[in-house]
Amino acid sequence: MKSFLVFAASAVVIASMGVSADSWPGSRPQVYVSARGAHSFKTRPPQLATWSGTSQGTLVTRAPDGSETTMWTRELVNIPVSAFVADDGEYVVTFDTWARLGYEHALVIYGDRGAVIVDYDLEALLSKDEIAASVVHTMSARRWLQGANIAFDKGGHDIVVTLQWGRMIRIALATGKIETAQ
Repeated sequence: MKSFLVFAASAVVIASMGVSADSWPGSRPQVYVSARGAHSFKTRPPQLATWSGTSQGTLVTRAPDGSETTMWTRELVNIPVSAFVADDGEYVVTFDTWARLGYEHALVIYGDRGAVIVDYDLEALLSKDEIAASVVHTMSARRWLQGANIAFDKGGHDIVVTLQWGRMIRIALATGKIETAQ
């Protein structure tokens, strides 16, 4: 299966409003691999080429010979734009919703058997003032992750999002608790 990672097609600036309009192609199946390559997370969007609904996610363990064992499969709360897989396979963190970046499901953590640990919208992660001042807005998206660095911490207990303007958000994978926000 080919891996597709498409963030956005094109934007047209509407000068009088200072807002961009987005053109989103239909979402595609995607595959995300853990840093060490032992686990893969596969997403499959809805059958119709729409920008709404949910997708299906499957987490697999990958053996050295290339064979795969399914750990879990479930309907996701969204159609993720990107995802990160913990090296131990215990957690998958998805970001944003296809064609709705920076609104509902801005960050979702999945744990044991795909159970949702936390499902944050952008207002749970950033203040309204910060969203207005620091996040690029288009007609259908708030591109909060533009230029961001996202990684698991060294112990694999937290996901750390460092935004382009220096704000760091650290979230505990096991609980979904926001541990630090600067």
